[in-house]
Amino acid sequence: MGTDNQELKALKCSKCGGALVKSRRSEYDDEEEENVSIPIGKCSSCGQEYDQKTEEYYGLFADDLTADKDNSVFKLGKKGTLKGVEYEIVGRIRYQDEDEWEKDTWDEWFAVAADGTYHYFVEEEGEVHSYEDYTPQSIDLESDPSSIEFDGKKISKDEAYVGRIVYAEGELPWKPEIGEPAVMYDFKKDGAKFTIEQSEGEVSITKGEKLSYNDVVAAFGGEEHKKLFDETVTKRKNYKLKAALYAACSAAAFALAIVNCLSSAPVDGVMKSRLDLAGNVPITENGQTMYQSEVLYGPFELKKGDSLYNARVYVDPAVQKFNLEWQSFRFLLVPENRLLKAVNHQMTPAALKDLFDEVDAIREPVECYTFSGDFWDEEGSDDEGYWHESDLSVDDDFVLEKAGRYYAFLELTSQKPRATASIGLSLERVKSYRYYIIIMVILAGLAFFNRARAKTYNAMPFSVAE
Repeated sequence: MGTDNQELKALKCSKCGGALVKSRRSEYDDEEEENVSIPIGKCSSCGQEYDQKTEEYYGLFADDLTADKDNSVFKLGKKGTLKGVEYEIVGRIRYQDEDEWEKDTWDEWFAVAADGTYHYFVEEEGEVHSYEDYTPQSIDLESDPSSIEFDGKKISKDEAYVGRIVYAEGELPWKPEIGEPAVMYDFKKDGAKFTIEQSEGEVSITKGEKLSYNDVVAAFGGEEHKKLFDETVTKRKNYKLKAALYAACSAAAFALAIVNCLSSAPVDGVMKSRLDLAGNVPITENGQTMYQSEVLYGPFELKKGDSLYNARVYVDPAVQKFNLEWQSFRFLLVPENRLLKAVNHQMTPAALKDLFDEVDAIREPVECYTFSGDFWDEEGSDDEGYWHESDLSVDDDFVLEKAGRYYAFLELTSQKPRATASIGLSLERVKSYRYYIIIMVILAGLAFFNRARAKTYNAMPFSVAE
């Protein structure tokens, strides 16, 4: 039995006899947590709606739910041998899950074994299960309103789902109707899979197992199917191997990042020599008085060129507390040879102050690296009550091109007068763990991509699960 498209298009409204047409309506989806547009049937005359709980819906949408019905290794009339038993495919029923408004179908293929008994191959989402009729020692479907009893096992009735017939063909034990419902239970017991199916007062019980798709293709597929399946298996294995390799390399990169992160080397003597060039000089901007200080540290040795360093400027509250105020800074790293040239080797406080007061106007910069930041301490209240927050440390990474002797200059601007000694400065050479992090992320992405391809690559004209 098949479905006739012309007949389906002539479906009539059970209320007024008007023609049914495809339509949509908006419904709230609990999983999506938003309104979604779902397909429905609708009478063009009276407006009566038919959703997936009605038989009319499946008659109207049968073409949509069966568009891929020919994409299967099974075909009517095909013969194949599995585990030494020869089967012939004689019929098929396609079901749609009633609770899903998107396509969610599976095919139940009817086969006759060499001894004349029925056998069933269920094909769903790229997997094939083999079922045969089963007679339980005990079964009770009615006594308990919340569960059924099956060979001593309790099965909650909440696990039931409804399958609606959307297509049928071949020789079948009964004449199914499009939209006909069947209440089904799928469960496992003692390692075996069972299905209970109830429809129109009849109950069928089958016991089954998952089949290797390789065995299914070998039994029922043609030479082209076998060739394409071998290609699919080979490609998936290759993608899995690549995914494992990239994952291992990503883990190695992460381990190296951790090792390098813990292998920083502080630069000695950065604050050993300090020269205060200016201290809390009042300046006024937009009617607001602020205080400016200048400090020069060095010289100190940076021994590794072409290396990653971290510069950190911070408030030392042990020298002077930082309370409900702000302070900004600008840090300049100055090579000793540039500084000597800029002051004509006159390293006096006056010459150095004149230089740094005009440092932004110098045509050739004396600094090789600079960064700036702010310290702050604030309090307030909001809906959650009182809060007090502060940020008393700023750091930045930079790549030092050449090793050598350097000076560090700090220009400080504060809301209140502050001791220059309350500001600390540290430099440390850090190994390039960030590069390993980048490499790790790239390799992890490649591992994820190849693992996904291992699951989804398919040269077959129909779905094959991993």
